[in-house]
Amino acid sequence: MNLKAKVALINQTSQSTNLSTSTDLQQQQVTIVGGGGRMGRFFSSCLSQAGHQVNILEYSDWGQAEKLLADIDLVLLCVPIECMVKTIAQLSQYLSPHTALADITSIKAPIVKAMLEYHQGPVMGLHPMFGPDIKSFLAQKVVICPGRQDIVFQWFLELMQSDGAELIYATPKEHDLMMTTVQAIRHFATFSLGAFLSQENIDIERSLDFSSPKYRQQIEMVQRLFAQSAPLVVDIMLATPESREAIARLGNTYSGLAKLIQQGDRDALINEFRATDHFFQRLQKSAIN
Repeated sequence: MNLKAKVALINQTSQSTNLSTSTDLQQQQVTIVGGGGRMGRFFSSCLSQAGHQVNILEYSDWGQAEKLLADIDLVLLCVPIECMVKTIAQLSQYLSPHTALADITSIKAPIVKAMLEYHQGPVMGLHPMFGPDIKSFLAQKVVICPGRQDIVFQWFLELMQSDGAELIYATPKEHDLMMTTVQAIRHFATFSLGAFLSQENIDIERSLDFSSPKYRQQIEMVQRLFAQSAPLVVDIMLATPESREAIARLGNTYSGLAKLIQQGDRDALINEFRATDHFFQRLQKSAIN
């Protein structure tokens, strides 16, 4: 069954069973692996407030893994990317065939593949497109990567939607391709600017006295990036060979343009500018049509 068919089936089932809000559902038993982290706490709070029973499993609690994972309705993985596959392998021995298994990492293809290989029950990949500072799903996007027995997750999808989330469906491969642009390249560009400002020892506070709104927004974006977990940001940039190669190409673009600047090649820079402008104008025309 292709992705469109899966999404249609999920929506059809939702309508036929009249699952309009999370309050229509019976209490679900949920274990959040890595629930002590910031995103884990966010999901724990949302699920608890909706009336579901939530257990937390941290590495320090692994002696209780069998108790906290057996006969659970949903196991939600909120551990760092570099620990994910190992964690899936470790916990799979405790999962019942009916237990739904989902993750919230920012890469999907290798993680969904691992969940499908190690667990015989329902599997779904999730990627919340927001950080842990928000208070609810209101106006937030969550990417959904169907895996196996997707209907089992309907109550969880309904919970997020009822709280205001916009669900974006994609295959794991498409998700990772889009994240190369949406996250990896963007993080690298922001990381590079921040590193440059630091190396140049720029007086940021003084520069803001002279700033336009656009400059202030850019500085705020840099500050938000460096307020995040360093391993998380770095792992996103290193996540896939495709993202690493794309970042390398971006670096080549920076170098090429910087060389033109250094050479004072005004005509070449204007040509580059106009070619890029043409690209974005075509996008605007396409969107209008």
